Amino acid sequence: MINQPATKGPTRLGASEQELRPSGRFRSRGRNVSPATKAGFGFFIRIFALLAALISLWILATPLMAYPDEPAHTIKAAAVARGQFFPAPGESYGNGIHVQVPSYIANIDSQRCFAFLKAQPAGCAPDIPVDDTYTTIGVTSAGLYNPLYYWFVGLPSLFMSGAPAIFAMRIVSGLMSAAFYAAGFTALSRLRHPKWPMVAAAVATTPMVFFLATGVNPNSLEVAASMAAFCGLVSVLENSRKLHLARPGILAVGVSAATLANTRNVSLLWLLCGAIVACLFFRGADIVAIFRNRLLLIVAGLSAIGVALGVIWNFVMLAAPPSAGEAPAGISNAVEGLRPSNAFVTMLDRSFDFVNQYIGVAGWLDAPVPQAVLMFWNMLLIALLLMVFLMRPARLQLGFWAAIGMLAVVPALVQAALVTSSGFIWQGRYSLPLFAIAVISAGLALRFRKFQANLTSRTLTKILLWAACVAHVYGFVYILRRYVVGIPDFANWLVMFTKPDWQPPLSWEVLTLLFAIALVFAASKLYHFLYPGLPFLPAPVSRALHWAARRQSSDAAK
Repeated sequence: MINQPATKGPTRLGASEQELRPSGRFRSRGRNVSPATKAGFGFFIRIFALLAALISLWILATPLMAYPDEPAHTIKAAAVARGQFFPAPGESYGNGIHVQVPSYIANIDSQRCFAFLKAQPAGCAPDIPVDDTYTTIGVTSAGLYNPLYYWFVGLPSLFMSGAPAIFAMRIVSGLMSAAFYAAGFTALSRLRHPKWPMVAAAVATTPMVFFLATGVNPNSLEVAASMAAFCGLVSVLENSRKLHLARPGILAVGVSAATLANTRNVSLLWLLCGAIVACLFFRGADIVAIFRNRLLLIVAGLSAIGVALGVIWNFVMLAAPPSAGEAPAGISNAVEGLRPSNAFVTMLDRSFDFVNQYIGVAGWLDAPVPQAVLMFWNMLLIALLLMVFLMRPARLQLGFWAAIGMLAVVPALVQAALVTSSGFIWQGRYSLPLFAIAVISAGLALRFRKFQANLTSRTLTKILLWAACVAHVYGFVYILRRYVVGIPDFANWLVMFTKPDWQPPLSWEVLTLLFAIALVFAASKLYHFLYPGLPFLPAPVSRALHWAARRQSSDAAK
């Protein structure tokens, strides 16, 4: 059970387990990890397991290469795992670089025969031969990307082949994202008033967040690491006088910062934005106080090394062949004579157009979630916005409004800088790090607001949690419909049962059932966090689940 971890410091040990320090304070003998740190680690493991299960189900439900730019990133990962880190002169021809990879990966682009055609099911994709492993030339437009992410993700391709290898690469990528999301939730749990921030983080976990974690692409890791770094810094600043309670946050900030610096060259911008927003929620004295902690300084020093390596990579790539990082023909749409100032204003004008993509537009932007799901999440976002308006003093709102401003202005600035070379390329998923920061900032602005525990509040919470489960499942099965039978201009739900054109591993019916069960389980744990000791599920269901858990434990013991 994910119960709210203790935040009042370590418990006092027995005399036999203590020894006196020279300063007169007691120190644990035989163990160096405080109870508060252990509680944080246990919370992290449980959240990670839940998120890993949900993401893995999305991975299985999404056809290979149904993720934006996945062919290029898959080829890049397989090449990096085989030691091809740097694009060398003579390896770049036209759009991207040439690398040596197994044939089934080099030809993986044939899998996306359904891209941009919403009525075309995924059954058109040819089988991937398991024995098609001879080395050949593959072309990737991800040639300038930092190799760190790709090395981890490409490892399964060294000892597996065919579709199982690519699914394994996806799962490695998804688990990396799940770890950082779990670190962010864990850091929020260390706050003195964690309930509203945790609710906001749950709202920020839209169907798009799960979809982005399904494919081979560093975009999801970038979002997850940005969220973890922001939440970790908030936890550290709030516990600036008791940093032993914020060790999960310290580690989250350090690892996330180093990771962000080694994903994409724009990722450090999200880190800077998150740091500014986090600092706006606290006093200057809190910011100064954290730099007196030895563990924080050590982690910051190690993280700085990782950040420096990422920055060095970006500078080295400035000397790469000019076409190594070019987008394939048809993606780059530079408009001659368009001024950056016009692009900036156009992006501001389109700010609200990206909201649907924050909530859920899967595939190659050809598989949006249903309107009902969009309406539900828009309702949650507007509710958070209205509640922030009610917070007093107004200074508590400062960080939130700064995050909203960054969500509108920063992408516009980046797009304006790129418009002369690449045209309008911005998509909502690129801004998801800032979206997550903005939504969680709403929870931080509300953190001192009393979280009501009366019957009406508990009932409303249950209704919203069940509605969120329904919305997630509806979005999940609707995206499955897109690939199982396609989405023509007429309803074809029954065809999914009678004559599916494509089936994911385990079948779409089983995946949907497992996803629904995992969601309800996650909702019950969030409810227990908000209302410790109170049941979320009806009593008969709870008793049945507890009986099944005890039965499984007793069978394992035998």
